[in-house]
Amino acid sequence: MKQDRSFELFTYSVVQDDEEPRWKETGIPDIYFASFEGAKAEVTRLRDDLKSADEELSAFRIEKIETLPASKANLLTLLNEGMGAFLKSYEIVEMVVG
Repeated sequence: MKQDRSFELFTYSVVQDDEEPRWKETGIPDIYFASFEGAKAEVTRLRDDLKSADEELSAFRIEKIETLPASKANLLTLLNEGMGAFLKSYEIVEMVVG
């Protein structure tokens, strides 16, 4: 029988003083990357854009997630309950500050 496969992906989030639960649906979509390098490059680009616009620089978390196996039932969980319910594990792999 074929094994359903989990996936390791990367994303980022902004560190805020009034933290919401990380996987709460806010209406602002998360962006996911296949590699740490892809996520880090996007955070660097965002920070450069904020610097050039004289915006206050927030700290960013680069996060590694592992999904549940990609079964039909788990995909329905993702679609109906959101990303938080589809995660097997989550860890912050780097904080980008300053």
